[in-house]
Amino acid sequence: MYAVKKIYRFLLFLSLMLVASLTAAATMPLLIAESRDENGDIAPIRPENQKLIDYFERALDLQFEIRRYPLPRLVESVKAGEGIGFGLSKSQERLKVMRFSEAIFTDFVWVVARNDSTLKFNTLQDLQGKSVGIVRGIRYGEKIDSMRGSFFKVEEDQPQTSSRLKKLLSGRMDVMLFNSRAANAKELEIELNQYVKDKNLRTSSQMKFAIKVFSKPFLADDIHFTAGLQSDRDIIEKINLAIIKGRRSGELPQLFRQ
Repeated sequence: MYAVKKIYRFLLFLSLMLVASLTAAATMPLLIAESRDENGDIAPIRPENQKLIDYFERALDLQFEIRRYPLPRLVESVKAGEGIGFGLSKSQERLKVMRFSEAIFTDFVWVVARNDSTLKFNTLQDLQGKSVGIVRGIRYGEKIDSMRGSFFKVEEDQPQTSSRLKKLLSGRMDVMLFNSRAANAKELEIELNQYVKDKNLRTSSQMKFAIKVFSKPFLADDIHFTAGLQSDRDIIEKINLAIIKGRRSGELPQLFRQ
């Protein structure tokens, strides 16, 4: 009788383990570009992006294994099928090697200068002959790529916001291009100037300078999930369904307003 009870308990334990394994969410690597703080450490994922990641985990019934990479390595890793990417925009080069989801949100690219700049920015032509700070690895389309080094000079930046602003304040570049979810230039200008103050980025000789953001965006950049062309097509299709469902229910727009 005792032996029968032991067998029963063992079979019950196996059954519970099987149920747990079947109900546990699947995991999937999610590759996100790293950004670094003023100390050179990888900065946490932005809260608004973390809310989106949490939404898609629920909608897809899976758990993301977050991997942070420099942008060039992220692109290569997605292409190789290591996982899906989050936060990439389309380009002709990437479309040859990746599959893109529907747009999750739109990033605005702003032209940012020191407040004593005499530049008046309205069109791309206004940047002729200027030194323009662009984060290494970021591309803004074929037309703009063709102008790099000829129409305007590119100052390749590390992704740390602090080091980029220090470079701008010191006059080592005329302007920098800055990606932000903010759709209003004044809102971003206030945010950047507060950041400069909080991080004490100005030297004693730079205290009279501030940051200004030109009122017209350089461009609007749709942001997507991505997967390598050899990856399972289903995951992008499932993400698209989650995007459509979230838009219709209002859950995704609500996340952007929080």
